[in-house]
Amino acid sequence: MMIRTILIVACLVATNIRTNAEDVTMRMEIDARDLPRKLLHAKIEIPIKESPNQQKLALWYPKWVPGSHGPGGPISNIAGLRIEDSSGTTLHWERTPGEVYRLEVDVPANTKLIFVWLRYITNQPTTGSMGHDSFGSSKIGVISPNTILVYPESADIHTTQIATSIQLPYQWSVAAALPIEEKEKQPSWVRYQSVSLSRLVDSPIMCGRYHSTIDLVEPNRVAIIPPHRLQVFGEEAKQLAINEEIVAKLRSMVTQAALLTGSHPYDQFDFLLAVTDQLPANGLEHSKSTLNVLPPSSLGSFQQLRGWNRLLIPHEYLHAWCGKYRRPAGMVTRSFHAPEDTELLWVYEGLTQYLGELVEARAGLMNSKQFQNRLAVELRSAKHQQGRQWRTLADTGAAAHLLRAGSKTWPNLRRSQDFYMEGMLFWLEADAIIRKQSAGAKSLDDFCHEFFRSTSESPRPNPYQREDLVRLLNSVAPYDWNGLIRRRIESFQQEFDPAVAGLLGYRFELQPTSMTIAGDTFRYSQGIDLTDSLGATFSEDGMVRSLSLGSPADRARLMPDMKVIGIGSHTFSRQRLLDALEDSKGGSPIEFKIVEGDEIRTIQIHYTEGPRYWNLVREEGATDLLGAILEPRK
Repeated sequence: MMIRTILIVACLVATNIRTNAEDVTMRMEIDARDLPRKLLHAKIEIPIKESPNQQKLALWYPKWVPGSHGPGGPISNIAGLRIEDSSGTTLHWERTPGEVYRLEVDVPANTKLIFVWLRYITNQPTTGSMGHDSFGSSKIGVISPNTILVYPESADIHTTQIATSIQLPYQWSVAAALPIEEKEKQPSWVRYQSVSLSRLVDSPIMCGRYHSTIDLVEPNRVAIIPPHRLQVFGEEAKQLAINEEIVAKLRSMVTQAALLTGSHPYDQFDFLLAVTDQLPANGLEHSKSTLNVLPPSSLGSFQQLRGWNRLLIPHEYLHAWCGKYRRPAGMVTRSFHAPEDTELLWVYEGLTQYLGELVEARAGLMNSKQFQNRLAVELRSAKHQQGRQWRTLADTGAAAHLLRAGSKTWPNLRRSQDFYMEGMLFWLEADAIIRKQSAGAKSLDDFCHEFFRSTSESPRPNPYQREDLVRLLNSVAPYDWNGLIRRRIESFQQEFDPAVAGLLGYRFELQPTSMTIAGDTFRYSQGIDLTDSLGATFSEDGMVRSLSLGSPADRARLMPDMKVIGIGSHTFSRQRLLDALEDSKGGSPIEFKIVEGDEIRTIQIHYTEGPRYWNLVREEGATDLLGAILEPRK
């Protein structure tokens, strides 16, 4: 589908006052001394064009924050806003009707400079990505500059410059992908060089009482890979000692990413890592850094780093290429308030999901069995996603900000942000097709080398459209890529086609036992998951969690949040439910005692197939293409 032209509504026309020049230098002073008390303060200095008459100035609070994929800037957490002119006179402001992110300020005649004081409450619930919010604990702070920023409507975020400084709590240090101008004699002050507004918002600031820096470039690669640093902040000094095996594999990750992409669109890179239970687990991509918050329990040993905690750092890192450097054209704007077209998130997030897990496997952070487990889980999830019958995968991207929170009941009818995982499956299939079409001579690595080609640090995104992807894929391996994208991404589907399994040398089939890996957090859903047989999942105490339309459980009229209290003549338990499932092969229906409101009644589920689980199984005699894909690059 062609990228739609973004229309700016007529009511948000440019106001009478403009900034002096496109490269005007704003200034921001961040006061983080109250971060341990969940408060953040900022003073912003904005030069404006002098006028002999009183005028109105339009200011915006960032609405579309990069990486959030929606209009969800956390403006609700502002807890103080005052605007003054150079004489100290407080200026009146009010919101634009119908647009809470836009402020209109009454500016007196002959004013050249205004000052904005902001107070922000951190650690608040957020409806969008937590990665663009700010957080504080007694020992660690995470500052997303967009939370304490306003800017003139006329400003181009790629050219308007801003100089930033930060005052820290006593004995705290700081790390950010911003060039330092100077450190004051008082160690609590740090001043940064002027950067563009887009660069500032793209540079989270992490600070804290305990901090260490670990080099992540393998010694034999320093000549060809720019500096990469792991900036670790902990609630205690002992939490700075990241397990050496994990560090070694992160170094291998940096090498494998370089070999996969063939480029570095940055001059240096910082992994900002907060090791804490006091802040929510979190992550967000940036051009020259990543924001990562992980619990201490995940970093004590390599065996403890599992599931999403294991994937977080590689995923956000690969976004430096896919999402930050190469970005869908509809998501490249001149402001933080222009609407974005997010339909190509199946590339922005889906390709990143695949490359992140690919690099994770090639670096040894995940073994081949765990990757197969991941693949089986995601194929199974796609198999049960019935929302595809009315909503395309492309639409899950176009409506991304509406789907982030998920649905507590009937989630497979509404769909979620499926562009992540089904996008990953698409790019895995594309990798397999390229290898098949070229008889093993080429792979998606060749596509990546062309797609991410960069000769130097790239301060701005390099945009692309759908037709660019098709053209580049065809240059790597001729195929009906346009048709594949239409079938997999842009069409309504009765059910998911797991053709990728066969391409890789596997079968995706129902079996009487689950073959997913015990102990890995990528597995079937929590509780008792009988989606492949009865078509329902249950909590450990018998609450119905989800249903598939047309399944035996659906035909018996079970519904989400219904409580099962008995199986046959016995009280409910996991084992009794599994025993009843096994006994169903004798032909007798499974009898549930359920509670609905204040009524207890009996429901019979007519099912006779016994336990069934979708599994990924090696096809005897077929080439194991998955093994070749996961092989580390040399």
